Amino acid sequence: MINRRSLLMSAAALAAAPSFARIASAATPGNIVVMAKSIIDVVNGFDPAEAYVGTDYEITSNVYRMLVTLDPEDGTKYVGDLAESWKFSDGGMTITFKLKPGILFESGNPVTAEDVVFSLHRLMKLNKYPAADFAQLGWTIDKMDEIVHAADELTVVHRLPEARAHGTVLNTLATPRGCVVDKATVLSHEVDGDFGNEWLKTHSAGAGAYRLVEWRPSDRIILEANPNAEFPPAVPRLLIRNVPDPATQLLLLQKGDIDVARNLGSDQIKTARDNPDLVELSADSTAQMNLCMNMAMPELQNPKVIEALKWAVDCEAIAKNITPDIWDVWQASFLPRNVRGAVPSMFQKDVEKAKALLAEAGYPDGFSITIDHFSSWPWANVAQAIQADLAEVGIKAELIAAETGQVITKYRARQHQLVLIYWATNLYDPDYNARAWCINTDDSDDSPLKSQAWRNHFVDEEMSELADAAGKELDADKRMEMYDKLQRDFMAKAPVSWLLQLREIAMHRKEAPGLHLGGMAYLNRFGGISKS
Repeated sequence: MINRRSLLMSAAALAAAPSFARIASAATPGNIVVMAKSIIDVVNGFDPAEAYVGTDYEITSNVYRMLVTLDPEDGTKYVGDLAESWKFSDGGMTITFKLKPGILFESGNPVTAEDVVFSLHRLMKLNKYPAADFAQLGWTIDKMDEIVHAADELTVVHRLPEARAHGTVLNTLATPRGCVVDKATVLSHEVDGDFGNEWLKTHSAGAGAYRLVEWRPSDRIILEANPNAEFPPAVPRLLIRNVPDPATQLLLLQKGDIDVARNLGSDQIKTARDNPDLVELSADSTAQMNLCMNMAMPELQNPKVIEALKWAVDCEAIAKNITPDIWDVWQASFLPRNVRGAVPSMFQKDVEKAKALLAEAGYPDGFSITIDHFSSWPWANVAQAIQADLAEVGIKAELIAAETGQVITKYRARQHQLVLIYWATNLYDPDYNARAWCINTDDSDDSPLKSQAWRNHFVDEEMSELADAAGKELDADKRMEMYDKLQRDFMAKAPVSWLLQLREIAMHRKEAPGLHLGGMAYLNRFGGISKS
């Protein structure tokens, strides 16, 4: 079994730049890595039971550890993290995890099965948004003692409350939702029964390579080496500077004021490729850009209007003119192209078809609507292109730009009409996206399963049942047939237009190799970054 040291070594090897006889020192000190990245997506801090977006995931997965993680060489396989082994029994309904002995939290406390159980119970009791992923596995607060318990100091027993594909269960535990926190430390900072939630927004209590020492919203994040880490990071301090502007990131990188740039635009990447002092990293991402439509709006309750919007947008032009080399066309269904079973789209720009559908729906002259979008590149540029495309078919769109966190908060509250946003699956298995986008069995405001379908008021009983059944089907071929039908139904009915898929690209100075891009935010690893 591949252990965490192997994972880090693999990450370093994958990201390492070629060796050079002599390398000029960067302006940044040798004992600190400075990374430029847009961190305005952080809304609620870094409690893993609450964190939910890209930067949240990166930080929590570098300061905490999980029972298992994904193999960096093959995202469909699992390797031990805190667990040295696991086995299935009782017809596959029970998973028994044996923990590695001697692992310590940053506090010096040993990692025990009690900490694992506390972390998972805490997740459900806090009932923040991440708990919804375990709720989809049948987890409920009142049955947690039956679902997860400690058999002894180093043994965790998970009894599945209902049948579920094993890969889906393991992958959910491998996401930041499965981060294990130090029970004693967290409870020592509990206030009014919050399970230490407020404290963990700006502090950490993990066993990962780093510990969180500072977060200033929309400014910076500082990580320091965990003094008790099993595998200490190569550089003892990591500063992540909030630099939303791609051109500024490139300038800082060229000057040596930063070691790594994470959000360069297409123009900046082209320029950086001509600089011998800079090295490019890339990884296929599962992140997708989509236009979500809130069916609470009367016009969007008409399926012909929803279909018209899908035919109206010119994704080819957006990818060619705004996001070359970064966001590629994937105008498909709810699965990214690198997840097995993904079905390509039937949509492309067709102005006359969109106009005809609007006329059939009773809107021959179109209507007015708003589009919420992030204010940073490329979102503002893409939103403007969509606005122009919609105008061609008679729809007058008002653009509402805001910081990432504000847009996400508004979307979660179902207060949008149209929203240009992104989605990145946490599983390479189709079950995760199918449940998120197809299942909505309770559309009330206090629904316990606030899925992506729920956010857009999309309710389809047949699709909900099929998505649930596919997640429990153990026959692989039959299961793929079910997902094929589900995707085609989704394209025809759902109030979501998938547009583009991200290829994640980072540039680093050649004297600072070792960043590992894993394709999903929580698989990006900082511990291997070195300085010379």
